Amino acid sequence: MAVDHRLVTLTAIDGATHDALLVIDERATRHRERASGRRTACYHVHGIMGNFLVGTLRFIAPQVARAGFPVLVIETRMGNVGQLFGPGIFDKARRDIDVAVRWLREEGFTDLVAMGYSSGATLATRWAATRHVPWLRGLVLFGAPWGLPESLELRARRWGAEPDYETLYATAEPIVHSKQGAEDDRLFVIERSRGPTRQPKDSEVYTYRTWWHSRGPEAYPAKTHLQIGGVWAPILMLQGTADTVVFPEEAPRLADVARRAGNRDVTLQMIEGATHFFKDREIITMQHVLRWLRAHA
Repeated sequence: MAVDHRLVTLTAIDGATHDALLVIDERATRHRERASGRRTACYHVHGIMGNFLVGTLRFIAPQVARAGFPVLVIETRMGNVGQLFGPGIFDKARRDIDVAVRWLREEGFTDLVAMGYSSGATLATRWAATRHVPWLRGLVLFGAPWGLPESLELRARRWGAEPDYETLYATAEPIVHSKQGAEDDRLFVIERSRGPTRQPKDSEVYTYRTWWHSRGPEAYPAKTHLQIGGVWAPILMLQGTADTVVFPEEAPRLADVARRAGNRDVTLQMIEGATHFFKDREIITMQHVLRWLRAHA
């Protein structure tokens, strides 16, 4: 039987509605359930773009599903226009994961693996650290930043971003704390935020409120290193050695934080030559993921 794709519409507790895509191989799922005694599903949270053109969403879900682990790819309020038009407040996106996990439970899945890519890795970590779901079997992080604020600040300094981090903080603070709040918010571009050129590929776009709540220095829920110590489930981290968006040295530091907090099952896998998008390193990345899933889920 081929991998099946099912579109699901989910409504969070605050009324926010998003689509999700269940990728499932029914035959492989039944086989895995008979072999393990568990009916395990994964959820996967996107990065900043929230689509299937970049990062791990390009290749992860079908391969994992063929191994008997269905994947629910979740769209959240942080994706695509969420950061452009203001609803993408980082910590509220946990509600989008909550409803997705509840849906999986109602569909009969007994165990769960949380997955996230880039900013989605930070969100998945925050969710796993604060929700304490007893049927969580593990957390898989692809290109997880030390923290969204810190990683942006590091890139800004390395590439000479305009406006610089300090200027953004000084501009955003009075706006987000004004009485008018969202009414005073507006859109802006950071040039040379993800690379050395002024081209769109090296730029980022936010509103001041979405920047403040996900990349500002007081965005504590978006600081992965402050969250990962609260994750009790096994963790797999995959990090490219050629990543220029999340610098490779951030991953070992995160793993150390988790281990020092008492998590005895933290695996860090550096993918030689992989960029932030894991392009041309999909096969080796999948091999590590599937080996870990078979051992843990």
